[in-house]
Amino acid sequence: MPNSNVSHKFLASTVALDTEKIDAAVLSLLYLTLHDNARAWKSMDWDALARLHDKGFIHDPVNKAKSVEFTDAGLKEAKRLCERHFGTPALAVDSRGVSAQVEELGSANGVNGMLCRSAVDGGYFFRVYSADHTFTDYALMHDDLEVTISKDALASFYRIGEAHILDHSPAVLGREKRE
Repeated sequence: MPNSNVSHKFLASTVALDTEKIDAAVLSLLYLTLHDNARAWKSMDWDALARLHDKGFIHDPVNKAKSVEFTDAGLKEAKRLCERHFGTPALAVDSRGVSAQVEELGSANGVNGMLCRSAVDGGYFFRVYSADHTFTDYALMHDDLEVTISKDALASFYRIGEAHILDHSPAVLGREKRE
């Protein structure tokens, strides 16, 4: 449980500080001064450095060196915290080729949907239906996505001359009777 009984000399004495948050920020800031593989400058609050040492994130800061050395666990945690507290959002390229900040990110693995062709421009998109029968259309940016056609898709492959075509099944197109 975080220690919230600590006050800071520049804050009103009634303000409680969360030392867990302070330690995470100090560890993140130490990571920003990383040099020589696992060393960081130790011009940080000595109490916070002592707590980080007690937690096993840094080697003993009380010495003549002007930097502290991370432990393996401390270096890993410092990197994670630095990315969490100071990292920038992921960017993606939209359908126009413009880089934009990703507002929402979710895995598409295992998602069922429909590959559709636009009647307006002939381009393809991927439509995913929700349980409430609403849908979201996704622009196709992936260049080599694996597709499996379900058994119930009523689709067929055709060859006409040299052209290979994937289209509705003959039954759907009215070329043969449905069974």
